[in-house]
Amino acid sequence: MKKLKIVLAAVLCAVMAVCFVACTPGGSDYEINYDIDLNNKPQLNVLMPYSGKPISEVNAEPTAKLIEQLTGYTVNYTQLPAADASTTLNTELMDKRPYNVMKLTKDQFSDLVKDDMLVDITDALSVFAPDMLENISEESWDAVTVDGRIYGVPERASSDNIENPIVFNQDLLLQCNLDVPETLDEFTEVLRVLTQKLGRPALTFDQYTPLVYAVSAAFGIYSDWQEYTVNGKTEVLYYMNAPRYAEYVNYMHELYVAGYIDQEVATNDAAEASNRFVNGFTDSEVAKAAAYACSLWSVPAIVTGLQANGVITSTEAAGTLENQLAYLRALKENKTDEEKLYRSSGYGYIIAIPFYEAENAGYALDWMNSKIKDTAEEPNFRSIVLGEEGVHWTYSPSQGYLPISDNFSEKDEASYFLTGTNENKYTEYWKARVRKQPELYRAWSTLMDNADAVGVYNVADFTPPIEDYNSHRSAMEEYAQDQFYIMMKEGTSNINEYLTKLNSQQGGTVATQAINQWYSTYNK
Repeated sequence: MKKLKIVLAAVLCAVMAVCFVACTPGGSDYEINYDIDLNNKPQLNVLMPYSGKPISEVNAEPTAKLIEQLTGYTVNYTQLPAADASTTLNTELMDKRPYNVMKLTKDQFSDLVKDDMLVDITDALSVFAPDMLENISEESWDAVTVDGRIYGVPERASSDNIENPIVFNQDLLLQCNLDVPETLDEFTEVLRVLTQKLGRPALTFDQYTPLVYAVSAAFGIYSDWQEYTVNGKTEVLYYMNAPRYAEYVNYMHELYVAGYIDQEVATNDAAEASNRFVNGFTDSEVAKAAAYACSLWSVPAIVTGLQANGVITSTEAAGTLENQLAYLRALKENKTDEEKLYRSSGYGYIIAIPFYEAENAGYALDWMNSKIKDTAEEPNFRSIVLGEEGVHWTYSPSQGYLPISDNFSEKDEASYFLTGTNENKYTEYWKARVRKQPELYRAWSTLMDNADAVGVYNVADFTPPIEDYNSHRSAMEEYAQDQFYIMMKEGTSNINEYLTKLNSQQGGTVATQAINQWYSTYNK
């Protein structure tokens, strides 16, 4: 691996002029101690993201206890609050709270790298974490590398999924003698007929869906950031700057004005949108819809809702629902067009060590390395993710890992405790989670058909910390979302004004330049 073929440096980074403390990771007071006794393991203090549970329950989780057993380290977990997590994090670091390990969001990691608050672990990885080097890809290490040095452990997504379908009420499609549409024209007609059948708008989604990926795909917009060729020039652009973005919004505006889109999408939360779709299977007079642009992970809630409303029995809920649910993954403009659509990836968290804990970084890395080991002799990662064979799972040569439903729920929180993933094994293990719910697995299998050929990644999923991008990303996303809902209702007459504001006032131009500068190197 090119990033890891680095000889131990004689001198670490120079002291930064501005920092929270007098001495920074580059100072001699905060160097990694390579002469530690790994047979004498200290207690580790680990700072985690908010879990939704009291910290006492987090520390008592079966997975937490299993990790202690597998690694030999006693661990005390602390978690950030749900609100103002980054502010709290900065305060904690200013006070030099003794966290040996911190599980950070990508934004938090980027900010701390910029402020020189994290330990450079480049050279220590080969000493204390050889299993992580072997089982985490170079592409993933690149995402935590700044100026050739590694400052964290990337926790890559369990699987690169296609996961943004439009789900249809299959029963209504059959009643109206309709098939799942393939083109924009067919989609428009399906919505027209379903709207007429329901007496209400057919399509719903929530307020956080400015790109209905299944629809935007027909306009060549597959993800938030992707390559486009305009006038012979190829560059990465944000979706609002995509060549056919105005066409996409105009099409959605036409559907909205025609009454085919739920008039409340700009205020719907995910639960409300899901309820409207589920209600579309009943004769009730409450708000309903026949199609739902959602996440794949909404499927279990849909199944639960159908059972609660008496649409399906508990026996039917435990199986597949071909007669109730149909999935559209991407529209095409014309039937002869090539199918392409968004395939999600990237890094949920990045695990790092605060600079003032450099002395004990070896223990922290050894702990994380122990968790990622997965050999016949030490199947630690498998045990953490899946549990025990015959208790939590069984294995089928034809199907892979299969959950034992009565016990597998014990592993629902397992991913929370990961600090990096064994990328060579995780996807196969993760499929057991999808198989917990037969309809979810059917939906996932449908969407993942020929995924390598049709999937398009969001370029920004793989960026390392890029200050000019990170500092503007949130503002760009919020602005683009707000303007989409305005234009969907009012039309695109002001789109040039909105684009000017995106690029000048919200930092779109600066972020785009930064992304392309990085991508020109990454893509070689």
